[in-house]
Amino acid sequence: MNHQLHQPQPNHRAVPMSAPGQVAYDPVSGRTGVVQAVHSVAELLFDHRMTSDRVAFLRPERGGVEWTADAAALCFPADGEETI
Repeated sequence: MNHQLHQPQPNHRAVPMSAPGQVAYDPVSGRTGVVQAVHSVAELLFDHRMTSDRVAFLRPERGGVEWTADAAALCFPADGEETI
């Protein structure tokens, strides 16, 4: 049987936990942003519709509207690589 694992986007590596200030790529939205906060779904008072138990709040690097993302799906640039 040939099983293929989901691979992160090129030039990015998956990191199990994200922290505020990290630049991250959200593969669902196709956007890159700075992590503002990460919370467990139990802490949230809105319909998060995430598949994992943690939700990340991201904002574009140069400012703009914040969005939510599945924290487990985020990818992070490898050291020395530029973001998309």
